[in-house]
Amino acid sequence: MLVQNFQLLQNNQPVRFVKSPNVDVSLQERRFVVMHYTGGASFASSVAWLASKSSGVSAHLVIGRGGEVAQLVPFNLRAWHAGTSAWKGFTGLNNYSIGIELDNAGMMKRSGNQWVSSFGRVYPDSEVLAAPHKSVPNVIYGWHKYTEIQLKTAAEVVAALVRAYGIQEIIGHDDIAVGRKWDPGPAFPMEQFRQDVAALAGGQSGEQEEESGEVVIEPPKEKALMRYRVENLDTGQQINFTWSAPFKPATLLPVPYISQLGAGADARKNDCGAASSIMLLKAYLPNVQMTPDEFYTRFAIPGADPYLSVSQLRNAMGSLGLLTDFRANLTMHDLFGFLASEKPVIVLLRYKVFEDAGLTEKKFEGPHFAVVVGLDIRYIYIHDPLYTNPADGEAHPYPLELFWRAWKEVATDPKIRNPERSAIIPTAGIGFKLSRRVRVNVSALNVRTSNALTAPIVRVLKQGEVVEITREMGGWGEIEGLGWIALSYTVAA
Repeated sequence: MLVQNFQLLQNNQPVRFVKSPNVDVSLQERRFVVMHYTGGASFASSVAWLASKSSGVSAHLVIGRGGEVAQLVPFNLRAWHAGTSAWKGFTGLNNYSIGIELDNAGMMKRSGNQWVSSFGRVYPDSEVLAAPHKSVPNVIYGWHKYTEIQLKTAAEVVAALVRAYGIQEIIGHDDIAVGRKWDPGPAFPMEQFRQDVAALAGGQSGEQEEESGEVVIEPPKEKALMRYRVENLDTGQQINFTWSAPFKPATLLPVPYISQLGAGADARKNDCGAASSIMLLKAYLPNVQMTPDEFYTRFAIPGADPYLSVSQLRNAMGSLGLLTDFRANLTMHDLFGFLASEKPVIVLLRYKVFEDAGLTEKKFEGPHFAVVVGLDIRYIYIHDPLYTNPADGEAHPYPLELFWRAWKEVATDPKIRNPERSAIIPTAGIGFKLSRRVRVNVSALNVRTSNALTAPIVRVLKQGEVVEITREMGGWGEIEGLGWIALSYTVAA
């Protein structure tokens, strides 16, 4: 198995491709593989269902009980397989994962002396595992067993994805939608499967991924492997690994620099958050014209000189259409991943660490917002708003070990405690269209000319209709070229 041009190849030929209409934007990251069972009667019926518009769901791949494979969505597009989901600080796992469906009848219940599936088919005891699900440990259900060839094929497929995209974790739908989903269930040997994938992925030669998505497997003797050592600055633990090319640092992201000092920013002292938010807004929405002083007025932030909170910054940016996530307990590897996917992030630091090292222009000991725009093997490059001269504050290099301390020790600040190693992360990279899909959750929803209940109605959406929201303001979402809807009557699609 290998991956080429965002397709899966078996014996150097693309696997059967059945195009699903249930796709939308590009994947933000290929970080996870999410395993599912179909809960259907057959491979053919499951492929047909996932490829039908009426289902409203899809997956990248379906693997049959005989080892047959069908691809429904290319690996550069987002499939609709995870739904409402969360895992280790990530939400909406459709944005970060490749979904694989295994042909399997799923959970069954006992009727008399028989196991009966949700679609009414009876299965013999030999094909069913009787076991509790981890989310309901006191209840025994039946679970359709997976076949040996099916699990072997799935491991080979996921190993190819690991080699192609650097997949970081294999997880189940029931891991990311706890209490809502049961798949892939107790019959799926997750730990053994992870080991099998690791063995297959590690046993192959290196590869090189081009911008087109093509992965070329080369003979080991033709590869000049480089050896590296990564140290966890928190624990001191070191990991050795090899890589098929010299380390290439992330380039500096094109984010305009804004200072919190001088003209347009002299009304307040604690306006690093305002300056950092404006930097992101201008990177994603070039028409935004705003100073740190105007930030407070525009978003009606009370107080003479308040410390701005993460929620205030996210709400302000979100009201103009820049959607973000917030995560804590991140790693340097996470930061590199964000930068590699062209996402500048706002971090919260204990500025005293830099001040004590003599690396700052101004003295300030409290929590400080700044924008990370680059990283290499020695420095992290930050748009630090606490500089008078933009040339000094723009992409200011700080040593990695000092940044790590400042990022971590913000949680120990005696005046204001904040989560350690946290960041505000745009949901899309620079240059990607900022949008999300929602489904109407009421019988009828009015589309209005503007974001007000008094605005004229231009159309009525029916329950179940899915639309793309390109801008959000005050609980309203704009459908580009059509009008505005109240988002409280929708759910994520």
